[in-house]
Amino acid sequence: MKIYYPMIFLLITYAFAGGIDLFAENEKVVTLKEAINEALEHNPIWRAQRFEVQSKKAEIGPTGSYDDPMVAFAAKDYPVDSFSRKEHGMTGDEISLTQKIPFPGKLTKLRAAAEKEYHSQEKQYEQLKWNLIRDVKLAYYSLFLALKEQALLKEQKNFIKQLIVVSRNKYTIGKLSQAELLSFQVEEAKLIGELLSNEKEISARKATLKTLLGKSNLDFNATVLEETQKTAMDHSKIQPDILEKRVLQKNRMLLALETAVDSSKQKLSYAKLGYLPDFEVMAGYTIREPRPADDGVDLFTGKVGLTLPIWAISKQSEQIKGAKAEKAKIEALLESSQIELKNKIQTLHAELFEADQKIKLFETGILPLSRQAVLSGKSAYLTGKLEYLNLLTFIQDRYQAEIAYFETLTKHESKISEIEAFLGEEIGGEKQ
Repeated sequence: MKIYYPMIFLLITYAFAGGIDLFAENEKVVTLKEAINEALEHNPIWRAQRFEVQSKKAEIGPTGSYDDPMVAFAAKDYPVDSFSRKEHGMTGDEISLTQKIPFPGKLTKLRAAAEKEYHSQEKQYEQLKWNLIRDVKLAYYSLFLALKEQALLKEQKNFIKQLIVVSRNKYTIGKLSQAELLSFQVEEAKLIGELLSNEKEISARKATLKTLLGKSNLDFNATVLEETQKTAMDHSKIQPDILEKRVLQKNRMLLALETAVDSSKQKLSYAKLGYLPDFEVMAGYTIREPRPADDGVDLFTGKVGLTLPIWAISKQSEQIKGAKAEKAKIEALLESSQIELKNKIQTLHAELFEADQKIKLFETGILPLSRQAVLSGKSAYLTGKLEYLNLLTFIQDRYQAEIAYFETLTKHESKISEIEAFLGEEIGGEKQ
């Protein structure tokens, strides 16, 4: 019997000595900050929104400008029999310039609406940045958790595999029942199945992160992630009512909708001005040829025209209705977004507080107790005072506690990221 106790002791000590290290030496560690910077540089949706903002800014000038004037040349009153410029006094060549001039105030309203649309797109662009940062963090934490689970499963599998070697030797000499050996083998098969599922999950989470990073040079197949640590929080400064007030004041999407409401007001004012006429001013100069009894004096022509809103019932009035409906729609979206954000902040705060308390419980109670249970079980097993099934239970409980701890840790950091995305600023302190 003495030959087996030292072997088992070494196996268990090897399996549980120290923490679980996710990172091997000489491997490139991709930090969360690096991933975020890569996404902000390469993410195609982020770049597309930046170009959208530039497009809206470029529309401001043309929207508030007059239409281009028209220059025209007219051959006036030529006789059809000879096409001579000297046969009749009314014959001449006219050069004219025509300019359309909207009623004063119309272009001002259109330009103001275009400026508001630009500022609205700018706010959406800023919000998209925080949404992208949030999504990268969530994907990063998700991948980190999957890799942690993989490391835990591999360690547990290696430990069970080593126990199987010892058990087979004991079974050969009749010191172990077949049921005990089969139990270890079943446990190993179960862990292999879990590792296969975990590998598939890791691939999917890597794909999600790579999609967010766009054409990034970061290679997650040959690198590892940095350890996720708990962000220190002063919960007295992030109470639900405080967070709610800050979100309503600072959320970029709400600010974008508020600016869009202002833009719709300008468009409504412009639509109401549609009842007023626009003008068309024309100036022309006719060059005439001298002829007998006619000095052929050149002529100047001036003309002012205006539009008549005679189709107001089917045109201008409907434009006003459309502008009012658009304004009401945006106001309703703003109200809905405000209510939705309030509810989300309440939920996120509750989830963040729960995760914070669970982490404390894990760190001060569950993890130390589960680790101590394994150490005590190991000693009891070596002295023959504990059945192998009980030791296996202690081992499984310890691994489940470790996984649950990392799940709670990543949830804690994820909730912080979601709140920061709504606020557009960081709320946490230093990593613990």
